[in-house]
Formats: sequence, structure tokens, C-alpha cells
Amino acid sequence: QLAQQSSQSVLGLVDELVSSATDVEGTRIVAYAPEKAGRDTLRELIDQIRAKASPVAILLGTVIDDKVALTAGISKDLVKRGVSASDCVKAAAKVVGGGGGGRVDLAEAGGRLPEKLDAALAEGADYYRSKLRASS
Repeated sequence: QLAQQSSQSVLGLVDELVSSATDVEGTRIVAYAPEKAGRDTLRELIDQIRAKASPVAILLGTVIDDKVALTAGISKDLVKRGVSASDCVKAAAKVVGGGGGGRVDLAEAGGRLPEKLDAALAEGADYYRSKLRASS
């Protein structure tokens, strides 16, 4: 569905996610589960959100073939504050019975418990909140 939407509607989604993001210590936190999105779409959304807002910490998740796909990303300025997309995605992946990792600014994970996707997004957002409060 998301992959089939026009780029204009994806930009509308990005605007909506940025404007509705939680603000912690001046940083926006976006945790969202687009339906029927592939991993490429998750990465593309993260790139567009980072281009639109900074500082920003993002965790996106979706279900692909009954498995969870998670992608986390942060703006470059958060790296200096000790925030890690890799640590975020690892914390979220534990909730869905999986694992993963990657770079400090962009990381991916998977899991086998799709019914726990919302809880995984909440866990990742909690990780971001605690790191942002500790670094301010």
C-alpha cells in the first residue's frame, strides 16, 4: 500500500509523522508502523523524515510474511549525544523475539512475533527517551 502511494502522499505522511512526533529534550521521536511496507520503504521514510526534521530519532516497523521488520535511524547530531539507532533496534527486536543491528545512525532488525510489533515500537521509543534525557 505505502509502496504504491504517490510520492506526494508519502511526503504528506512524512509531514504528519514529524508534526505528531513526541518531543523529548528538543528532539522529535517518531515510532510508527506503516502497513504493507517493505524494508526499502522503511529506509526511504527514515531518509525523508531525517531530511525534514533534525534532531530526530526514528523507529519504524512492519510485518512482512508474518515476520517483523524494524528499521531505526537518527539524525547525525544525535550521534554526538550518545544515541544509537543500533541499540534502539536491538532493544525493540528483543520484544518481537529477534535481533539485529547496524550503524549508529541506521540499523535494521527482525523478529518472529508480529503480534508484539506495537510493544516493540514502544520499547524503542522508550530507549530513545531515556538516552535523550540522560544526554541533555
